[in-house]
Amino acid sequence: MRRSYLQTIAPGAGWVMFLVTILEPCVVTGQETFPWPEGKKFAISLSFDDSRSTNLTYGIPLLDSHDIRATFYVHPQVVNEKLAEWKAAVARGHEIGNHTRVHPCSGNFLWSRHKSLEEYTLADMEEELAACNREIENLLGVSPQSFAYPCGQTFVGRGTGKKSYVPLVASRFTSGRGWLDEAPADPLYGDLAELSGMKMDDMDFDELMPMIRYARENNLWLVLVGHDTQPQPTGQTTRLTFLKDLCEYIQANGDIWVAPVGEVASYIETTRTNGRLLKHELPSIQADLEGTIHLKASSGRGLGPKIEYMPDWKAFGWWTNQDTVSWRINAPEARTYQIEMDWSVSDQEAGKTVRVLVDGEAQTVTIGKTGGWETFKREVVGTIRINSGKHTLTIVPADPGREGPLMDLRQVRLIPVL
Repeated sequence: MRRSYLQTIAPGAGWVMFLVTILEPCVVTGQETFPWPEGKKFAISLSFDDSRSTNLTYGIPLLDSHDIRATFYVHPQVVNEKLAEWKAAVARGHEIGNHTRVHPCSGNFLWSRHKSLEEYTLADMEEELAACNREIENLLGVSPQSFAYPCGQTFVGRGTGKKSYVPLVASRFTSGRGWLDEAPADPLYGDLAELSGMKMDDMDFDELMPMIRYARENNLWLVLVGHDTQPQPTGQTTRLTFLKDLCEYIQANGDIWVAPVGEVASYIETTRTNGRLLKHELPSIQADLEGTIHLKASSGRGLGPKIEYMPDWKAFGWWTNQDTVSWRINAPEARTYQIEMDWSVSDQEAGKTVRVLVDGEAQTVTIGKTGGWETFKREVVGTIRINSGKHTLTIVPADPGREGPLMDLRQVRLIPVL
C-alpha cells in the first residue's frame, strides 16, 4: 500500500523518506484513464487551415449556430484582407493559431519551390514563427498558443543537414498540430508539440464514425483538420453537410468534450503535471543535439497537497515545504551536468533550500532572491553527476520545518560539463 504523503514530510524526516515515496512504482502509461472535464469520455477539436474565406462565409456561421468553437490556423496577410470578419470570429470565441506567414512546404510541391523547407534553416523558421505571431497579435489582439505545420511537414534542410523544427514549436507554443495522421492523440502520452491531426476534408460523416468510436473507447483526443467550408467540394473542402452532421452528433452525445485545440492542449498540459490526478510514469525527456536536457515545468509532475502548474506562467507555483516535482530523464552517457534553474520568488520568502536528487546523487540549492514573484531569474545553481540511462530527477524541500511558499519554477536545464 502506498505510504501517505504526509507521513513523509514530518519535521525531521530526511530526504530519503521523500525519495522512497516518490519512486514507488507508478501506473504504466496507457493503463490509466485520463480525466477529461466533467466526466467526458473523449475530446474532439475542429481546426481549419489557411484562413480560407469560405470559413467566414459558411463555416463559422454554422459552427456558431451549434455553439461550437473551433481553431483557425491563419496567415496574417490573408486575415488582413477581411480583418473585421476575423475580429468578429475572435470575439465569438474561436481560436486563432499560427500557420506561418508564407506556408513553406517541401520544394517537391512545385508551388512551394520558392519557399521550400529544404532551403530553410532553423534560424529562418524561428523568425518565420515569431514574425507570424507578431503580425497576428497586431491584427487581432491575440497571441497564438497553437501552431499547425504547413503540409504537416516538420523539417528544414535536406539529407545530412536535415533538422526537425519541432523543438522550436515546443519552445514557443503549447501545441503543434500535424496533418494526414492516422490516429487520435493520446492525452497521457502524446507529444503536444507534434500533435496528430486527422483529415475531415472531402468526407461523408459516416466515414468518420469508426474513428469517433475508437476515440471514445480509448479515452483519446480526436483533432480534425479541414480547409475550405462550403456546399460544393472543390478539393480540400469540409462539406457543409459533413460539418452539420458532425455538429449535430456532438450536441446529441454528452460524453464528448468539444473545444478549440489550444484549450484542450492547455488542459492536458496542466492535468499531466498534477500528481494528485495522475499516477502513470512520465515519458522520459531526451537530451538535445548539444547534450542539454531541458526539464520544463509542463513536462514534470508536482506531488503534494498544494503545488499547481500555472499555464499562464508555464511554471509550478503554490509550492510549499510539503510539495515536490519530478521528471523522467534519459541521459545519453555518464557525465557531470550543471544545474540551471529558471525561478522566481519574493524577497521575503527567498533563502529556503531544496535538494536536487538523481538516484544516489544530491545537490543542495538555496533559492536566492529574484526581485519578486513576477520576475524570473535563470542561473546555474550547482552540479550533479548522472549515469547513462533512464532516471527520475526530483526536487525536494530540504528544510520541511520552514513555512511559506518555496518558489515558482519554470524550468531546469541540465547542461553537460565539458
